Parts: sequence; C-alpha cells; structure tokens
Amino acid sequence: MRSPWLKLLVALVALQVPWLGRPVNFDEANFLRLAEGAAASPWRPHDVSINWQGTTQPAFEVLSNPPGVAWWLAPVADAPVAVQRAWMLPWLLLALAGARRLATRFVGDAEVGAAVLLTAPIVLLSTTALLPDGPLYALVLLGVGGFVDAVDRGGRAWTWALLAGSAALFRYSGVCVVPLLGLYALRRGYAPWSALAGLVPLAALALHDQAAYGAWHFLAMTRFQSVANEPMDLGHKAIAALAMLGGAAALPVFRWSRAHLIGAALGAAAGSPFGWAGAAFGAAGGATAGALLVRRADSPFFLAWAGGGYLFLLSLRFVATRYWLPFLPPLLLALPLGRNARWLVVAHTCLGSLLLADDALHARAVTALAEQVAALGTGRFTGHWGWQHTLESRGWVALDEGERAAPGELVAMPQQAWPQPADVPCSQVVWEGSARPPLPWLPRAYSQRAELNLHADWIAGPPMVRTVAPWGFANDPYERARVCRD
Repeated sequence: MRSPWLKLLVALVALQVPWLGRPVNFDEANFLRLAEGAAASPWRPHDVSINWQGTTQPAFEVLSNPPGVAWWLAPVADAPVAVQRAWMLPWLLLALAGARRLATRFVGDAEVGAAVLLTAPIVLLSTTALLPDGPLYALVLLGVGGFVDAVDRGGRAWTWALLAGSAALFRYSGVCVVPLLGLYALRRGYAPWSALAGLVPLAALALHDQAAYGAWHFLAMTRFQSVANEPMDLGHKAIAALAMLGGAAALPVFRWSRAHLIGAALGAAAGSPFGWAGAAFGAAGGATAGALLVRRADSPFFLAWAGGGYLFLLSLRFVATRYWLPFLPPLLLALPLGRNARWLVVAHTCLGSLLLADDALHARAVTALAEQVAALGTGRFTGHWGWQHTLESRGWVALDEGERAAPGELVAMPQQAWPQPADVPCSQVVWEGSARPPLPWLPRAYSQRAELNLHADWIAGPPMVRTVAPWGFANDPYERARVCRD
C-alpha cells in the first residue's frame, strides 16, 4: 500500500473492526426504530410509535431528526448489529475524500490535516454508530471541501452546495453550512447564489413531509427543541459545549500561543463552578477555541463556521459532544498543525479507541442485564436506550409515565437508562442486579456518581445531575435494575 490515503483508510477501518459487534447503546435505539419505520414504509418512516419521552406517541412528535439515517439503515433493519455497523462504513470514504480536499486547501500537510479531521475521538465514536452523525460529518466535509475547491478554481460550485445541504437530511444542523458557503464565495469575490443549491434537500424534505404527514417536521422540532433557554440553562449549555469540545472533539495537544493560553484561562474560569473536571475540560475547550483567534487569512471564515455552530448548540434542548461534528472542521483546521501534529493524531486515536472500548463494554453489560430480566418472562419496563431495545426485542412493553401495570405483571426498572417516572409501588421485589465495569481503569463516557456524560449535559437521575465533563474515571455500575410485581 504505497498510497498514504489508502493506508489512512485501512487504519481507520481497522480501528472500527473490533467493535462492530457491540450491542445497541444509548440513542442508537431510536434510530433503529426509525429504520424499522422506513423499512415498513419508506414514504413515512416517522409513522411509527415509540416511548422516548415517557409516553408512547408517534415518532414524528418526539424524535427530532430527519429520516436520512433511517432510509440508509432500512435495508439492514433486521440484520445482525455487526452488519448494521459495517453498513455505515461507506460513509468513511466520503469523509476521507472531503477531509483530503479541506486539508489540501487549509493545511500545509494534507495527509496530517486529513488524519486530524478523521481521528478526532468523537469522529471515531461516530463512524460505525447507528446514528446520523457519521453521514452528517462525511457530507459536510465533502460538500464544503468540494465547494471551496470549486470556487477557488472557478468550477461549478452549486453541485457541491447541493451535496453539503444534503447533510440536513441526517441532522437539521446540516443546514447551517449553507450560509457559510455563501460567505466563502463572497470572500473570494464571487456571487453567493450558488450556495442556495444547498437549501434544495431541505426544501424537498419539507414538501415530502407535507405530503406524507401534513406538517413540516423541521418546524415541529424547532418548537420541540426550544425548551431550555432560561439563563441557567444557557449558561450550563455554554460551559458543557466548551468542555465537550476540548475533552473529546478537538484535544488541545499542540504548542500553545498566547491566544490559546487566554482561551484556556477563560475556559477554566467558566468551568470552575463544576469543580476541577469542569475547570480542566473548560480550559481544554478554551485552548482549542483560542486557535480561532490566531490571525490568519481564513480566520473570519473559520470563526463564522465554528462560532455560528456554537450559538446553534445553545439553542438546543441539550448539548452532546457529537453535536459538534458539523462545526468541528474549522476548529481542527485552525489548530497549529506543525511538526507536533502527529502527537495530536496519536492522542486523538488513543482516546477515541479507549472510548470505543468503553462504549462496547457498557453496551454488552447493559444488554446482559436486560437479558437476565427477559429470562424472567415478559412484562412492562421503564427506561430507554439499549435497555429498551433489548427488552422490546424480547417482547416486553414500555410503561408510560404515570401508568399502572396490571396486577401481578412484572415491571423492570433501571436506574440509569433515562427512566420515565412510573406509578410502581413495588410491593414484591422479584429480582435485582447490576452491571459493573470489568475494567475500572478505562475512561468512562457515562457515570452518574462521577457526573460524566459524553451524550448530554445532564443525567436524568433521580436526582437530575447537570454535567459538563464528557469522560473520566469511575467504578460505579454501568447500570442497576430491579424487577417488581405488584
């Protein structure tokens, strides 16, 4: 293999192969439910019911993502999980092509720049996740990279804008790149109209939604997301997003300049109310963001891309590390990727691989716990994520918030898997169990005791815990569960 690009591709695939068989975990469950809807009716994938907010209701009302990944996964909706994860790997080819274009344009060493873009920990975690994030990142990289290249060479930029805008078919945040394309064209002395082609996929999806459901899902979800905008909520999201950025999206492993030091100091001060972890991860995120303040020709474009993305994250119900993906390239490309850049690639790869291992161990432990419960018979359950996926596959049915189970019916209740409140007196405890981490020294991406959560800025509890640290070390069980009979 003489080609460095082929070597990079093989290395990226090799990092994923050991974990292809990991069970469904966290939010993957709801996208597989959408995939089942797409397999049953490609025209109306959101026309399925799911309990994802405590009450069983149409997915159209509660799952705030477009159907792109559901359509992609529909052909393998009933396949083994390893096949489903392998089905996500072709997006890596598009991501590599886009990373190569962007790195060639904005970084002196294209190979290292592409490696940095593709080995960021959250990118490695998203590559074979049954989530829309891998396709979203690939389309943003290739669409923006192709558009930039076409504008610089005087080519047909609108086709690349169309591709970049297709990211909105996987997550609505993908539409945020469209005005950025127009900004880049203006900065290069061209009319911005070719960027408007990026709105075509979202417009087509709007027409589809009106025809299929009688409403535009994007507008419904805009209202659905706008529920956490009090000053305390905004301040918490602002700190958590910064900590997640420096902790698992763009590690600050580079030679710091004054701008990075200033950013680190501000980030540490902002995160300090959340203890040493908040200060440390806040400093890491501040240092990474400080790269945008280093004066260079592309700084205004990078600042608009990443800064606009940061503001977008603050408008959501909650922030998650993977939500940075469409806004991550400018932050990585703005880093001082000199002779020390390979150390950044090594740090990215090591942390990403360890978090992949933790995700696999977590998923296997929770699945094993759910299978122990399923061996007791069938009944009702509270909780979501992979716990829900496993129990539903064994014939168990979700118990809606406030609903009572039938007399004598089994009810399984987890502690961690975002359990909805339920009226369960639990007069007879049939079974109790826990899933402890087999490798307590491994970095954890979710722990209530240590207040860690890569996937959101809070843990449901009870009690509810606000978090900022995306990972850390803890030895509390992955999950505890109890089965009752009234």
